[in-house]
Amino acid sequence: MAMRPTKPIFVLPLFLLIVFLLIVLVAGTPDEAVGRVTKVIDGDTFDVQLQDSSLYEDLIRVRLADIDCPETRGSKACEAGKNASAYTRSWLLSTYIFLDLDDKTGKDQYDRWVAVAYLSEDGVPGRNFNKMLVDAGHADIKDFENDEFNPETWWS
Repeated sequence: MAMRPTKPIFVLPLFLLIVFLLIVLVAGTPDEAVGRVTKVIDGDTFDVQLQDSSLYEDLIRVRLADIDCPETRGSKACEAGKNASAYTRSWLLSTYIFLDLDDKTGKDQYDRWVAVAYLSEDGVPGRNFNKMLVDAGHADIKDFENDEFNPETWWS
């Protein structure tokens, strides 16, 4: 009596699950842009000199997505705004970061790229800087629903 080779019926579904997970992971990678922070404007806005950019610009202004820091200029300027700026400056100025750029709207009304920023740790995306600002008490979560981001996914 010859034995028939068995074909596990779970191979195809397992393969499809792995492919799906890889697509989701690649789509969510925070490395759409990499660069060095050259100037901090305030707690949630800074300039980045891009490295090997596929964008048309080498130097971009970034506005951190879905957070709001107190102001440093104008009639709403306050000490908390200066503290938020100092915090951002101490962590980001002259360092490399990875940016997950907003794929929905790209830029805001002030021509700043909207992004979630990740510290470069050993050359790979590390800690989420948007979350760090909130956790340190220098920013509030403010879900701007016109961008691709949902703070619940990156802050929790």
